[in-house]
Amino acid sequence: MAHYRSEEEALIGLARQLADAYEEAKTDEDREYAAEAIDGFLSDHDDHAPTEALVALLDLPLNKLTWPLVDSVENTLIERGWEVVEPLLAATLGRVYDIDGPVPLRARETMNGLSYAKLVFGLIDVIRSKADDDLKRAAVHDLVALGDVAEPALLEALDHAVARPWAQDALGDIRAAKEEAELQEDLQ
Repeated sequence: MAHYRSEEEALIGLARQLADAYEEAKTDEDREYAAEAIDGFLSDHDDHAPTEALVALLDLPLNKLTWPLVDSVENTLIERGWEVVEPLLAATLGRVYDIDGPVPLRARETMNGLSYAKLVFGLIDVIRSKADDDLKRAAVHDLVALGDVAEPALLEALDHAVARPWAQDALGDIRAAKEEAELQEDLQ
């Protein structure tokens, strides 16, 4: 850990190295060894590893060796609740170690595994946070897609100075979608 500034950074680096080791393995024996090392990492660190370390393991290719590992990572992230929404949302935007890998899609799948309440709370937390505008726009997009489910939380977010403009945009888009749906119904 000499070149890492913290244990969290070291765990993220180790997770990335393990995912890379599996992907670069040349033989079945090497892949089995890498899968066992990843399983050991999850056994030892899944409760306290930073979310970014677990997100790095979503990069594994899916096969009979890795499917249980990826499933375990997704379930661990889902169990953590709303706190994982921001890093998963960032991953869906391609803010990942391996841009060409499956992480953005798997991050979206993992977010979809959260309960609506946890997902909405996490997305509201993003628009209340110091996240950049791209991430906040993505959160608004997801909140709008949730529609009525997100509306009560968005109404509450109007009371938060940082979240207010984002909540207003989301509420406006939700209302516009409702009006469009009503208009389409009337035309039929």
